[in-house]
Amino acid sequence: MITTAANGIVQPFARRAKGSLMLKPRSVLVVDDDIALRSAIVRKLVADGVRADVAQNADEAIRLLDESKYEVVLLDWVLPDGDGRKVVSHLRDAGATRPERVVIMTAAEPRMLRNIDRSMVKGVLFKPLDLAALTAHVRALLS
Repeated sequence: MITTAANGIVQPFARRAKGSLMLKPRSVLVVDDDIALRSAIVRKLVADGVRADVAQNADEAIRLLDESKYEVVLLDWVLPDGDGRKVVSHLRDAGATRPERVVIMTAAEPRMLRNIDRSMVKGVLFKPLDLAALTAHVRALLS
C-alpha cells in the first residue's frame, strides 16, 4: 500500500516480515526534473518496497537532505538550477556523518563525468534508463 503526503512525497507502509516483525522501509531520494521519469522511478522503487522521496531540482534536494538522511540518492546530473555537483558538494561538505550513496543519472557523454567525487558517487546510469537495471543497482547499494 502507498501513501502520498500533501507535499507529493510517495511512501509505502512498512511491510510485515516473516513472523511478526515490521521491516523499516529503505529510503531513496530521487532527484530529477523530468516528472514522467521521476514518477516511473518512484513507482518501480515503491513496488520493490523502497520508500522514495522526490525533488525536482538541486535546491529542493539539498533541503530534503538537510531534513532527512537517505541511503541512496538517485541524482539527475543536469538540473534546472545547476548540475548534480551542487548536491554532491553539499553532501561532501556535510562530512562523514552523511550515509548517502549517490548514483548519477545522465544523458551526458561519459567524458563529462571525469571530475566527479568518487568518494560520494557509487555509480552512473545513462539515460534512457533501464528501470530493472536501476532497481538492481539500488538493491545492491541497500544490501
